[in-house]
Amino acid sequence: MSAYYASPGGPAAAAVQEELAPVLVAFAGPAPQSRLTVLIRALMVIPHIVVLWALAIAAYVVVIIGWFGALFAGRLPGFAADFLTGFVRWQARVFGYAILLTDVYPPFTLEDADYPIRVAVRPGRLNRLAVLFRFFLLIPAWIVASVVSYGAFTLVQFVSWLIVLISGQMPDALYQALAAALRYQLRVSGFAFMLTSAYPSGLYGDQIAAGTAWPQPGFGGQPGYGAQAGYGDPQGWVTQPPSDPPGWATQQPAYGQQPGYGAPQPGYAQQPGYGAPQPGYGAPQPVVTGFGSWWLALSSKARTLVTAFIVLGVVFAAAAGFIQAAFTNNVVGTAEAVNQLQSDFTPVNAAINGIPAKVKACNGQLACVTQLDRSVAGTLNTFAAQVRGIAMPSGQASSDAADLASTTSHTASIFAAFGAATSVSQYQSIANADTNDLQQSLEQIYTDYNTLGTALTNS
Repeated sequence: MSAYYASPGGPAAAAVQEELAPVLVAFAGPAPQSRLTVLIRALMVIPHIVVLWALAIAAYVVVIIGWFGALFAGRLPGFAADFLTGFVRWQARVFGYAILLTDVYPPFTLEDADYPIRVAVRPGRLNRLAVLFRFFLLIPAWIVASVVSYGAFTLVQFVSWLIVLISGQMPDALYQALAAALRYQLRVSGFAFMLTSAYPSGLYGDQIAAGTAWPQPGFGGQPGYGAQAGYGDPQGWVTQPPSDPPGWATQQPAYGQQPGYGAPQPGYAQQPGYGAPQPGYGAPQPVVTGFGSWWLALSSKARTLVTAFIVLGVVFAAAAGFIQAAFTNNVVGTAEAVNQLQSDFTPVNAAINGIPAKVKACNGQLACVTQLDRSVAGTLNTFAAQVRGIAMPSGQASSDAADLASTTSHTASIFAAFGAATSVSQYQSIANADTNDLQQSLEQIYTDYNTLGTALTNS
């Protein structure tokens, strides 16, 4: 079923109707659910999640192609509108099933289906400037959607799962609030996919003025767009069939009898905004805004829950940001500590390994040897100070760094004693007293260095 249809009337009238048409979602309302399927809902939804993952990759490609098409033509190409509309439908059914808004298993199809969660999308004319800056326009809505998701689909979702698992049915107010959150997510997707120019709204439900009538099947029942039995006013979902009182067309743009739109259907008498009441319906009745309607009017309890979603979302988002920042800082700190330690140790390793060759090159000259010892002592003292200055990411790493710095300083003091010798006999005396200690200290430097490296790796 194509996402487009033939719009009667001139291009200007069609553009006005299409640009203001939001993504509509109808929910069947809370109903008894099988506790067994509720218990294993997370497992049952996995096949659809896999399919949606694959479809999402294709959707991103189609969005990119559609963006260029919309930028030049002022509307999505037909194939892009069809596919992205189907993708949003699939998302709505799967997410609604996952968050326990229905117990009916979603069909594997991009097409519209007889399902307790229905989506109506009316792709139309697009403002090219808004298309060009779509990403930036999305940022505020994306922030709101993220905050609501943190609040509605985390801890609250677990609580709602327990409630449905125990009672077998979701409370009405909770159902309304979750439905409003899901609908907002879908409207953000619809705006991001350029299926509508209507900016995402309606998080707190729809404010319906007295005498306002329903949007009609498929936004007016136009060919190829939802003109199916039970689509506009989903039949069997409400105890009283909805009617179509006059007045809605003049209060809401893009629906009802706009210029060149909403012509009476064959076999129906003419009423403002739509045809006559459907067969079996009496005189016009007040608008129905409950479940099964394209309108979603929230109760006071449901609006309070939506506010709670936002508050919890802000708290959870802040906590997640703090944890992420702490983790990132720890990872960055560890990497910096490792890099700095390796860089600082390079001259130490070169100095220690070069001692035998340099002593041999001195040819027994005391001044040359003591100068070499003082140079090594200076290198070791510098390294000890550098190790003490490195910010370590954990307590264990800090302790190991202190051990390495202490060992290095002690070894430097031995080389400094050699460097202070003024005669060969004095040098030999120091060597007889400190040779074993020097060898052990050099080996301990490498041991402590490797131990610190291990601690940093495990941080």
